[in-house]
Amino acid sequence: MLAEVTERALALTRAPHLLLVGGVACNQRLQEMLQTMCSARGVTLCPTDERYCIDNGAMIAQAGWEMLRVGQVTELDQSGITQRYRTDEVEVTWRD
Repeated sequence: MLAEVTERALALTRAPHLLLVGGVACNQRLQEMLQTMCSARGVTLCPTDERYCIDNGAMIAQAGWEMLRVGQVTELDQSGITQRYRTDEVEVTWRD
């Protein structure tokens, strides 16, 4: 799914590079699939060093700040952790 969505994004943006970061960047099979797709499209895959292929707490904190900045607050008793939450299902209300 990630490779398919990424290929669509590259086709729409015509980006010359693909930066692979975060926890998923540790997945060697995903790197192989993306490298094959990038090579076919003339795109350079730029996977980050394994030291930086971890879940990004700073990225999560920034998203939380952006939500708070526009008044999007979740009450503690309504919050929780969903490990398999799909990022394409997140309602982004803090961007134009």
